Amino acid sequence: MLHWKRTRAATDLTRGVRMFFLELADERPKSATTDIAPIEGLDHVVVTTEDSERAAALYGARLGLDLALDRSHQDWGQLMFFRCGDLIVEVVRRPVAGGDAAHDRLWGLSWRVADIDASRARLIASGLDVSEVRTGRKPGTRIMTVRSGTCGIQTVLLERSPKPVE
Repeated sequence: MLHWKRTRAATDLTRGVRMFFLELADERPKSATTDIAPIEGLDHVVVTTEDSERAAALYGARLGLDLALDRSHQDWGQLMFFRCGDLIVEVVRRPVAGGDAAHDRLWGLSWRVADIDASRARLIASGLDVSEVRTGRKPGTRIMTVRSGTCGIQTVLLERSPKPVE
């Protein structure tokens, strides 16, 4: 059995996004994969903001995440990518009318899989509504959208092409 130490951050300090931090209390026992096409891990957490300077201060300065990319484009707004181990916290500021300037919002999750076609088949067999597999924006990736069973959070599965052996 796993035991965790948990700390919750006050939402007034995190611009309204509920955050908690887990630390494994004991060494994690090895377990065998028992399911076909399992989720390998969380790849991205996507947060929307109306105040990118305050979000950068929170994720970069206060939480100590490494800012890996800060890019703006007139069509899709500003994207900031913060690295936390092998997880990316993607902060997005889109020019949208009526946004909440005081609070950020969890917008989406991207889960890593090794075999996206097998994962899609498994989810369909479980009764979930999913999209077709398509080429991702990042070269060497394929993605699909999970349209049901996500509690209203935009959810995609992501498969990365294996890196060529050098």
